[in-house]
Amino acid sequence: MRRKTKKNTPSENSRKKADPLKVNMARIFFCLNAFLWLGYVVYIYYDMAVKNNNLTSADIVTLFAFVNACLLLFSGIKFGKPQLWVYYFTLAVAVFNTLLSLVNIIDLYFLVSFLIDLIILWAIFPLRKNYLSTQ
Repeated sequence: MRRKTKKNTPSENSRKKADPLKVNMARIFFCLNAFLWLGYVVYIYYDMAVKNNNLTSADIVTLFAFVNACLLLFSGIKFGKPQLWVYYFTLAVAVFNTLLSLVNIIDLYFLVSFLIDLIILWAIFPLRKNYLSTQ
């Protein structure tokens, strides 16, 4: 006698889990990039305000770089949650930072930041289905 085999059909409620390696890799690279930007904030403020005595421009530039670093750090912290707004927010921050780094790619610092952004985007794009299926 033959036994009937049960077919492995996924149920409607079950969904494919996100690859934890890619999620953690994206989170780590977001945080690494944020710390690089925080280091750049300190360097640019020292270079512009202390060495060149250009205080107003230093304040503006460091404010924008600090906000960028905070957005990267926030994205790194929140990316583990499978929510729709988290995916779109982290994707927007990663694309914005990639474009920002691409503008100044001739500098070694921005080249490293650009490569980290590409790694982040490489890790984020395949997870699209997992984050978009939660709604």
